[in-house]
Formats: sequence, structure tokens, C-alpha cells
Amino acid sequence: MGGADAMVRALGLGTGSRALVVGAPAGTVRALRRAGIRVDEHRLDRSPAAARRGKPFTPPVNVWPVETGAYDAVLIDEDLALVVDDEAAIAEAARALRPGGTLVARVPNAGVLAGLDAFNAYRYVRDITRRGPKLPETRAVGWRRHYRADDLRELLAPAFAPPAFWTEGIGVAEAARLMLLLGFAWLLGRRAPDLEARAERIAGRLESRIRPGDWGSRRIAVARRR
Repeated sequence: MGGADAMVRALGLGTGSRALVVGAPAGTVRALRRAGIRVDEHRLDRSPAAARRGKPFTPPVNVWPVETGAYDAVLIDEDLALVVDDEAAIAEAARALRPGGTLVARVPNAGVLAGLDAFNAYRYVRDITRRGPKLPETRAVGWRRHYRADDLRELLAPAFAPPAFWTEGIGVAEAARLMLLLGFAWLLGRRAPDLEARAERIAGRLESRIRPGDWGSRRIAVARRR
């Protein structure tokens, strides 16, 4: 089970339902809308939680601009692993959901493939060589978190029933992203966002055909709001 269509199936929504999509790729949003679901989009604030020397500082905004209980489902993509306060993000997801609504969260998995994480590997290379720009994706916490099943159970426990899990991906997308980060950001000092997005789409299609059991590169949690 993988890809945008799998995420849509996990939400279990009918035509006319409302979903809030947080940081998901455009393909997921399109798949939801094709299914007749009304979709609103939001991005998590990935600002750092402390001032940096000589730079203006605005604390990250943790309150989402949505009505309480307005949605049948909330889908949070990998942005959750990049914000300072992931507990606050989950609390806001719970607030946005109606009782019995569905949360789907996709995060990097703390499994055997965690070492292939492109953002974290790039950070190691950059720190060692002192070359290349910092990545905006990791500016909040410096790294991208990885989650075990128990981590997600604990994170969701205050407002959600015990989640169901599956994993997807075998590291192809991360390997492709890392090669592009090294070839462009590290070597040339600039990103190639169009190439990164294209490589992610192609790798995603390949990886969606493989069921990696519990060792996939991304872990998906599905939980009902209490």
C-alpha cells in the first residue's frame, strides 16, 4: 500500500467530506479532490524556536487558522518531523477534527533505512566539509526526526484512539534527493527544486509497488479522534 491513492483510502472519506491537508504533495491533494472531497491546505510553521545571533526573531506559530471540529479528516505529511513542537501540531490536528474524525500522519520511520535520510545526510556532509547552504526544511530543529511506532502511539495518546500503522518506501526517493542535494546545493551552492520534485514523483511510483513490511522508510499512522 503506497502513494497518494493509498493515503486517500486511509482517510476513508465519502464525497462531500471535508479534509485538511497539512504539507502533503500536490498529487495527494489532487487525488482527494478527484474523490469528491473538499480540501483545505495548511503548512506547519518550520521557524526555529530561539533567536539566532544578529537576526530578527519571530517565534513559530503553533495555532492553525481553522475552526474547531470543522474537518472529517486531517492528513499531516512529513512536515511533522521538521517542526520544533510536534506535540502542538498533533493537538491542533485534534482540535480541527470532529469527534470520530480521522488523522493520517506520514513521518520518517526510525528503521533500518533511516540512515538514507537525505536532509540528515546532507547536514553531516555540510558540517564536515563546511560547504553548501543550510537547508530551509531543517532550519527549525537542524535535523529531520524519525519515529518508531511507540513514539507515535505516545504522541497521539492524549486525543486519539490507538493508531494503525503501515510503512512504505525503500529509500529510493531519499537516495535520489540526496544525490541532487549534493550535486546542486553542496557542489554548486544552489538547489534544483524542479528536479527534486520530479525525482520524488518517479521514485514514489516505483516504491508504491513494493510492500516493505515494517522496515519501510516512511511510517503512516491512522487514528480516530476520541
